[in-house]
Amino acid sequence: MLAVLLVAGGGVWFAASGDDVRKPVAEESGKRPGSSPTAERGDDKGSGESDVKLAEKLNAQRKPGEAKVRWLQSFGVDLPGHAFGVFGPWSAGDVVAKAVYRTVSGYSVADGKQKWSLRMPNDICAAPTQPTADGKIVVAAEAEESDNGADCSVLQMIDLKTGKPGWKKTLEKGGPLETEKHVAMSANGETVTYSRPGHVHTYRVGDGREVFRTQPRDCRSYVFTSGPRMIAVADCPRTGGNQVQEFDPQTGKLKWTYKIEKGWFIDQVYSVSPLVISVQKGQEWRLVALRDDGTFRSHIALGTRDIDLGFSDFEVRCGGYLVVNWNRDDCAGVAADSDTLYVSSRRKHVEFDVDNKIVAFDLNTGKQKWTADAPLGRRMEPLRMEGRNVLLYVAATKTQGGAVATLAPTGGDRQMVLTHPASTAAIEEGMTAAKVTYEGGRSLLTRPLVGMDEDDEAEASMKTMMAFGE
Repeated sequence: MLAVLLVAGGGVWFAASGDDVRKPVAEESGKRPGSSPTAERGDDKGSGESDVKLAEKLNAQRKPGEAKVRWLQSFGVDLPGHAFGVFGPWSAGDVVAKAVYRTVSGYSVADGKQKWSLRMPNDICAAPTQPTADGKIVVAAEAEESDNGADCSVLQMIDLKTGKPGWKKTLEKGGPLETEKHVAMSANGETVTYSRPGHVHTYRVGDGREVFRTQPRDCRSYVFTSGPRMIAVADCPRTGGNQVQEFDPQTGKLKWTYKIEKGWFIDQVYSVSPLVISVQKGQEWRLVALRDDGTFRSHIALGTRDIDLGFSDFEVRCGGYLVVNWNRDDCAGVAADSDTLYVSSRRKHVEFDVDNKIVAFDLNTGKQKWTADAPLGRRMEPLRMEGRNVLLYVAATKTQGGAVATLAPTGGDRQMVLTHPASTAAIEEGMTAAKVTYEGGRSLLTRPLVGMDEDDEAEASMKTMMAFGE
């Protein structure tokens, strides 16, 4: 299972229904919110009357073959001072949910109407990239008393289908060399893992019972992946290197360890099945493909990359529009099947326009197999596998709507499966680095960052989610 989801991070969501203009309790009363989360049912007003009318207007301009705008949402409020990232979205049955600032909210997949909203007493600061298989999430929030705003130590379980809060606990503070600022979280089967430098805590999602904890000495497992496999990244200062590990999420038993060459550090986990790890040494960038038992499979050379300048031959985006989370399984622009890795090349100027390619690599040999061109002037990136084919997102331009397409494992011509209307092109193109999901003939775009516009009106009308499909 490939982790290709894009956005995560802290964020702001002031709405109690859709993205309307209702402000948070702290702003309305001038007092600090209470210490316990409170759940509210949605008021079934949907995304707001203006957004409903806008969707109708945009649909009236559709051309033959273009998908319907199912719903869209505006942000609806002016934020104080700075921008915030978004956790999610997470899917659970007929609900899509996301978390921003101090609120987790669930919406109807069909029409975007808010089904529930849960307020947290303090800022949400960490969450798994994926929910559990039965639709639950555990988010971490700042403690009520925090010396520097970085004490991300309060855990809250939430049922995404109903919005009902479950167990809650506050973790003990770490030692002087430990911090709750750099927190990563993952969900594996019936467990959720909270990891910070020096400590790992794994809990049963159903009741919050701690299953196991580790306080590694020689090698610190500091981040884990969500999904059916609990893959860990470890730092081993005594040996001067990083390790890839796999644990049993039910017992904490270490299954195997793979040592990365000295001098290289692990950047991201691009896929867990097959297992593909991104590593870097200075500006040199490559992938390490491993077999299921943790033994070496191949190296894939990706050229050079400058993290600070964003320069590279390939374009894989991790951690959201701004790197605001510490998970390592949330990258967009890469997908994999059992034999092949698919990755986006960096966009290059071609005859005063830009385009890019999908590049396929053989996971057994590390060699390039083929490339497929994006439409001229468009960006194209892998989303995930759809059967034997790779599912793609073709980005919008100012005049052309985006699209979802498939590409055969042998390359060749892409096949469009959903074409977004040209009438929404300007809105879609403006949703920079949106997370794109596709399921059951419907696509959903979620903006990874909200706020930061100095113009109050522009900020309030910012589109945060758009859904397409019949």
